[in-house]
Amino acid sequence: MNETSSRYHSDVHVLTVCGPVREENQDAAAVWKAEGGEVALLVADGMGGHAAGREAAEITVHSCLDTLRRHREGSWEDAFRSAVTGAQAAVREACAREEGRRAAMGATVALAVLGELAAVPHLHVAHVGDSRVYLFRGRSLYRLTADHSLVAQMVRDGLLAEEEAAGHPDSHVIQRAIGQSGPLEPEIGEPLPLDVGDVVVLCSDGLHGAVPDGGLGEVLGRSGSAEEVCRNLLAAALAAGSEDNITIACARLLGERPGRRKTRVPR
Repeated sequence: MNETSSRYHSDVHVLTVCGPVREENQDAAAVWKAEGGEVALLVADGMGGHAAGREAAEITVHSCLDTLRRHREGSWEDAFRSAVTGAQAAVREACAREEGRRAAMGATVALAVLGELAAVPHLHVAHVGDSRVYLFRGRSLYRLTADHSLVAQMVRDGLLAEEEAAGHPDSHVIQRAIGQSGPLEPEIGEPLPLDVGDVVVLCSDGLHGAVPDGGLGEVLGRSGSAEEVCRNLLAAALAAGSEDNITIACARLLGERPGRRKTRVPR
C-alpha cells in the first residue's frame, strides 16, 4: 500500500464464525492497517464441497491482500482489478489440481480501502458476487454494492419484489465469482469521500441474508467501537436464525474533521 502519512486513523475489527448449523466455516476475512494509516478490509465467501469452499475463500483473501499490500503506484481501482485477476488465477490453478466436487471451487469477495485523495479521506470499494459493503453515516445506512446473483438481478429487473428475495429458492445462485471459467471483472465503485465517524462494514450473506438493511441500521445506530459493531451484528444474525457462516469486517474513521462541508452519499 502507499506509505504516505495520513491525518486519519481507524478503529478496525474482523469477526468470522461457523454459525449454529454448518460444520465448517467456508468464509475468510482480513483487515490490514498500513504504516501510513490506510486500511484494507476483505471478506470472502467460499463455494464448493469437500472443503473446497474454505480453500477458495482463503486463497482469495490471501491473494487479494498480498496485491493490495504491494500496491505503490496507480489508483486503488487498478489495484482492485489486479487483486481480482490474481485471485482468479490462483483459484483456477487450485481447481485444475483437484478432481470431482473440489474442482468446482469458487468464492465471492468484497474489498474496501480507506485512504486519502487530495488530503481528504476516501473509501474505495470493489466486489465480486454477493459479499457486501455498507456505509453507516449519522443515522443512515447505505448499501454500496449490488449483489451479482440471480435473485438480485430479478429484483433489479422488476421481476421480483425485494421482500421476496431472501426466501427465494434460487437465492444461492451467484452470477459472478472468483474461480468461474472465462474472464472476470470486479464491480468497482467511485471513490467516496468520508466523514469522521463514518462506519464501513463488509459482510458475507450469513449476515445480510438473515438481517434486512433496516435491521442492520438499527444495530449500527446503537453500536460504538468496531468490535462492538461486529459483535452486535453477529448477535442480530444469530437471533434472526442465520444458518450460514457469518463474517463481518468493520472500520470506523477516527480523527479530527477537516474544515469542509459534510459529503453526500450518492444514491
